[in-house]
Amino acid sequence: MIEMKYGIGDTCYVIEDDMVKRARVSAKKDGQYFVQFVGSCGALAVPEDEIYRTPEEAEAGMNKNRSIRRPVEYL
Repeated sequence: MIEMKYGIGDTCYVIEDDMVKRARVSAKKDGQYFVQFVGSCGALAVPEDEIYRTPEEAEAGMNKNRSIRRPVEYL
């Protein structure tokens, strides 16, 4: 069984559309968390390495991800 560092109901922060958004963990399965943005309906599946405990950690993660250049994939 995979040990997960967030529990159901925990508040967390995720990056979406280059913005830090507060969310709540609604479920977890196989290294994925299902989070619901506070004040909206629906859930989003997010891997554990894209969830942060504080807005400051999320900002640092967002800045780290900006420095990574991903190659364009052609079909």
